[in-house]
Amino acid sequence: MTTTLIDLKTAVRSDGDVRVTLAGELDFHTAGQVESRLTALASSGHRSLVLDLSGISFCDSAGIDLFLRVHHRCHSAGTRLRLIAVPPLVAKSMRVLGADRVLWLVAA
Repeated sequence: MTTTLIDLKTAVRSDGDVRVTLAGELDFHTAGQVESRLTALASSGHRSLVLDLSGISFCDSAGIDLFLRVHHRCHSAGTRLRLIAVPPLVAKSMRVLGADRVLWLVAA
């Protein structure tokens, strides 16, 4: 049995922003591994939450749904969410699903 892993690194900047770098595959199994951490950061009072997706090698609809849930949590808390270095295939999936109308994406 193979265990799918995702790596999450967090850095709090002096300007009040939090930057989270994700690496690996973001799917049904790994989205659950990082959801509690991301939703906690989304409502922790930081000015901005920046998700760096440059290390994401795969993202399915469960990952995109996670980003939408984090966005809603951020919006409720008054925190701005930005997704940066979004890989082209992930950005395309977000466009197909309409998530790009809600999420602030910066392509890789």
